[in-house]
Amino acid sequence: MAAPSEAADEMQSAPPGPRLPWRRLTSFVGLPLISLLGSLSVLPVVGSVGGAPGLAAVALGTTIGGGVATLLQWGWGFVGPTLAVGLDAGGRARLLWTSMLSRALVGAVLLPAGAALAASTGPPGYRLLTALTAVAIGMLGMSAYWFFVGTGRPGQAARYETLPRLAVQLLSAGAVLATGQLLWYPAVFLVGQILTIGYLTNRLAAVGWRRGQWAAALDALRDQRASAATDLVVATAATAPISVLAAVAPGSLAVFAACDRVQKLAQSGIQPLYNAFQGWVSEDGLGGGRRRMQLAVGTTSVAGLVAGLVVAVGLPVVDSALFGGAVQVGFQVSVLFGAAFAVWALVSAITFDVLAPSRRSGVILVSTLVGAGLALAGMSVLPRTYGAAGGGFAVLAGQVGSLVVQCAALGRGLHPRRRQHASPTA
Repeated sequence: MAAPSEAADEMQSAPPGPRLPWRRLTSFVGLPLISLLGSLSVLPVVGSVGGAPGLAAVALGTTIGGGVATLLQWGWGFVGPTLAVGLDAGGRARLLWTSMLSRALVGAVLLPAGAALAASTGPPGYRLLTALTAVAIGMLGMSAYWFFVGTGRPGQAARYETLPRLAVQLLSAGAVLATGQLLWYPAVFLVGQILTIGYLTNRLAAVGWRRGQWAAALDALRDQRASAATDLVVATAATAPISVLAAVAPGSLAVFAACDRVQKLAQSGIQPLYNAFQGWVSEDGLGGGRRRMQLAVGTTSVAGLVAGLVVAVGLPVVDSALFGGAVQVGFQVSVLFGAAFAVWALVSAITFDVLAPSRRSGVILVSTLVGAGLALAGMSVLPRTYGAAGGGFAVLAGQVGSLVVQCAALGRGLHPRRRQHASPTA
């Protein structure tokens, strides 16, 4: 046993543990709030000019476009930040161009397909508006947000994406008010997105058209298939439950949709946490980053638990004011959604701050598939008997299923799979 003086010397010489990156966290958390401000400025304008049919067309186009944008990311949100860490300026520029070029190839197929789907399902007389909105929102999948997370540069994220996007949203709302034509909203937003992405790429990426760069882009598409499949499952799981519940228990749709909307708004406050932590964890490597992983998961989980308690306890109290008296949410429903939200925060933290830096994309895909499968299976049965509470339990069961798969994988260790790399460019 060491003497007291020796133990004291060891304690004094021990390196301090990692400190939370508070500045980075607060910076990244503020960016979604700015984007939310832009979204809130557009919705009242669309509703006042287009009425219920126009609002429905824009909402449908936004939903389809959101799914296209998620798949268009092609897994870069999972693997990109980890790859960017450790590269020099030239390597990061080449990596960003590989990402843009590979996603452009995917977008050449996805964006027209999304537009066709939106046009075929849009309200009569508003199908062009629905299709154009789907394309404009789908372009969000070309975002370089993952790159700024990996480099730890929230200032660049604000300068090149968040603030320009806010300006474009406000400009599109002004164009709709000035002309009385809803088509100006997606048209201005789409043009603004293209200009913003083009400017960002020209300033930060190593743009080139040589054969090797095309080969790197194709390699990225092949190597990130598992992560892209995860994006596909996530996109499906985010939109399918409401459709299933509407078919099996239409009388419970209003309450479930209200809770789902509140949950997604709350998620926008947690997402910046695990996104900001992802680059911080990856900076220290797998071996030295274990303590950072623990801090990232712990901090995000505590935030998710607090927010989940607020949803569980507070939603029935403020439902009349929040939904204009049209929807009443009981505690039996809000508690299930609050619990599901808390588990979602833990699952997301493990996904982005442990599994993604460890390059365990296969585990991410399996856990997402299991969660989506449980949620959809429960959604097709439980709401018939238990209404919105059954839907909430199905959502909770899906999150718990994902967590079980992740915990089983963590029990086997965090050693990265050698074949699960993203691109020879890295």
